[in-house]
Amino acid sequence: MKRLRENLGVRYFLASLAGLGVDYAVTLLLYHLAGLDLSVAAAISFCLVGSVFYLVHEFWTFRQETSRFSARRMIANIGVLLLSGIVRVTIIAVLEWLQSPAGIWISAYFAAGVAGSFTTNYLLNRYFVFRR
Repeated sequence: MKRLRENLGVRYFLASLAGLGVDYAVTLLLYHLAGLDLSVAAAISFCLVGSVFYLVHEFWTFRQETSRFSARRMIANIGVLLLSGIVRVTIIAVLEWLQSPAGIWISAYFAAGVAGSFTTNYLLNRYFVFRR
């Protein structure tokens, strides 16, 4: 179990899974209760949940003995967050444009957007923002 917790990919996956649960719940609340388009609801939720992720990545996901608050990494992480959010929302918006989501397709569109944003986020954070 300790080896799993020390594995960077596993830590990223676990942190992202927790964030995804909150992100998905907030997205659905905004979509169903506020009546927002799915892409708009996903964008708002992504920004809210993602804003916490600099701290998660700095002090857990990509932690090192020298981990400490860094304005440079925080700003870079926000940039990555914005780019990842654009990827997610673009994927969802294109799918919405092709066909309005209903039923299980709401979750499928969200999942497609998540796959794109997770890949973008991990690669940029791992190899650029938290490269030490």
